[in-house]
Amino acid sequence: MIRIAEELVEEMIQKINQIMDSLDGTIAQIGNMNDSINKMSQNFSEEIVSLTENVRLIVEVLKQFRVQSTKSVQELSDDFNAKINELYEEKSIEAILDEEKKAIETIKKASKSVADNLYYAQLLTIIQSIREETNRLLKQ
Repeated sequence: MIRIAEELVEEMIQKINQIMDSLDGTIAQIGNMNDSINKMSQNFSEEIVSLTENVRLIVEVLKQFRVQSTKSVQELSDDFNAKINELYEEKSIEAILDEEKKAIETIKKASKSVADNLYYAQLLTIIQSIREETNRLLKQ
């Protein structure tokens, strides 16, 4: 009877040791998973920081491009206005026929329309470039 009890105790000790070994393995797996999650989180954070910096740089380039394109459109407009002023100065206002005045106004409107269309085309190109760059960055 004592022998049976000793065998049962020995068997229980073996089962408990097996459970402890299994728990040690599970704890090790959880530790590995925790390390992997921490690494992925770190990589994700680094990628977000990189993406944020890239977007900031793109915005800065766009600001500079906008300033430069506005300057060039403004220069064209100023040149055109100077030529029209020369025309008015060379001839007196009374000498310019109504049709010529209408033609000059039409040219002014067309010039403004062309400048506006050029500006919007540049903006669309910029937006498309941003989309392509953002998609490229997000796919990485």
